Amino acid sequence: MTVSRCILLVLFTLSVNAAPRDPFKQLDDVWPTPDEMRRASGAPGPGYWQQRADYVIDVELDEAKNRIIGSEKITYHNNSKDTLEYLWLQLDQNIYAPTSDSALSRTTSGISGMSYKGLEALKERMKFDGGHKITAVKDAAGKPLEHVVVLTNMRIVPPKPLKPGESFTFSVDWNFNISNAKLMSMRMGYEFFEQDKNHLYAIAQWFPRMCAYTDVTGWQNKQYLGTGEFALEFGDYLVRITAPADHVVASTGVLQNAEKILSKAQRERLAKAAKAKKPVFIVTPDEAKA
Repeated sequence: MTVSRCILLVLFTLSVNAAPRDPFKQLDDVWPTPDEMRRASGAPGPGYWQQRADYVIDVELDEAKNRIIGSEKITYHNNSKDTLEYLWLQLDQNIYAPTSDSALSRTTSGISGMSYKGLEALKERMKFDGGHKITAVKDAAGKPLEHVVVLTNMRIVPPKPLKPGESFTFSVDWNFNISNAKLMSMRMGYEFFEQDKNHLYAIAQWFPRMCAYTDVTGWQNKQYLGTGEFALEFGDYLVRITAPADHVVASTGVLQNAEKILSKAQRERLAKAAKAKKPVFIVTPDEAKA
């Protein structure tokens, strides 16, 4: 009996692994059913819509405490044909909270087989106070909004349902601690250089942002576990970053105050970089070390 079970298991496993993959397979069982939103070809249909979210963000790097402090104003445009009674936001930083699904589902091979570095990292994760600290959620008039944080998501309830074609503006104040990159392997963190008495920061997934809303899945509010990617709504961003004077900030977007923060030589390099075919230093290594 035991031998028969083993043979059946092996045969089943082989049959699954040997399942053919047809590169010319029809995608009718993968794509959503064609309707006014999208054609059978996958192209947008005459009734296609997409939501929009515009952001005005003020953010500060607190080097003394290794944390980020931020405040943002979000204007959400409901271009769908649905009336929305609530809005969902992503709080990706919350995967670093000790109560997150990511933290609670993390496994280890056991302390006996762990290196000292791995043990130190485990200890750091257990005591690290990570995640977004939401300090205020208000409407455009400054009145508190009903909201609830659900691990890596936050649901906000507007004063009245948001009808098709309407927009809603609200603000969120928040902060979070930055992890030590040497001890915790994440998409972001800081590294301290003892010789220079200075920090290097890499910041990612740092601001609360709107979840995507589509006709196929509704709100995309699945819990973030640290792997996989995400979809975001299009929109405009106005971001004001405050950092210590001896730091150089690298970011996407169009710099608005080059006259205030860059020297004449650096501004000339910035203009050159816009047309260059090879990378150009805006701030040279020697300037960064000075």
